[in-house]
Amino acid sequence: MEPSTHLEHLQADIERIRATPTGHLDEAVRACPGWTVADLLAHHAGVFRFVVAQLRAEPGSDLAPFDPPEADVPPVEMLSRAGEELVAALRDTDPTEHRPNWAGAPTAAFWFRRMAQETVIHRFDAQLAHTTPDPIDPALAVDGIDELVDVFLPHAGARGITGTGETVHLHATDDAVSSGEIEGGEWTARFHEGGVDVERGHAKGDMAVRGAAGQLLLFAWNRRPVDVECFGDPDPLAFWAGTVRI
Repeated sequence: MEPSTHLEHLQADIERIRATPTGHLDEAVRACPGWTVADLLAHHAGVFRFVVAQLRAEPGSDLAPFDPPEADVPPVEMLSRAGEELVAALRDTDPTEHRPNWAGAPTAAFWFRRMAQETVIHRFDAQLAHTTPDPIDPALAVDGIDELVDVFLPHAGARGITGTGETVHLHATDDAVSSGEIEGGEWTARFHEGGVDVERGHAKGDMAVRGAAGQLLLFAWNRRPVDVECFGDPDPLAFWAGTVRI
């Protein structure tokens, strides 16, 4: 997915979060125990401000310090202001140049993708607290699972994400995936004592999870409820939630 497309998705999901009714800011966020929607928006605004600092830093420099959002600003306005800063900073950034990041990524394209993916998940969290969440674009969802594979799971062992040989196959069933309009859509993760290895493509695993790509992305990031078909033993819903904690 091109950085420009990531930016389009980011902007759309920021607008969806900004539409959060103020009367629901005290609702609990199911995926973040102890957090309200107001807490979630404040956290996400802080993430935006952190990324803006990295985008404005010199190529090749270390991670830059940042100023957190003002504490006395209402949550939706805080998120809105930080989102506007982030979008402006991304527009001013050449995605092919380096910008500081915690993943060792060579170019600023990392931040276009990371912010689109982080925001779609937290948009789901915020909407779920007060309404039926909007569906996740299948191409963005496939890209999101690819990002999990590319960026996070290579460090699974260091995060304590291990196993004893269990395999989980994820299979996106969207028409656009089946037709090849969206490339990819299948992954098999093998959990071992050193971490997790992932192969893309069709395969058979001890466990399998099938569903729309957006639902698979939510499954992968341990958001519940999730509308997927699960097969195998142990139950992949329980296994994944108990093993993949990022």
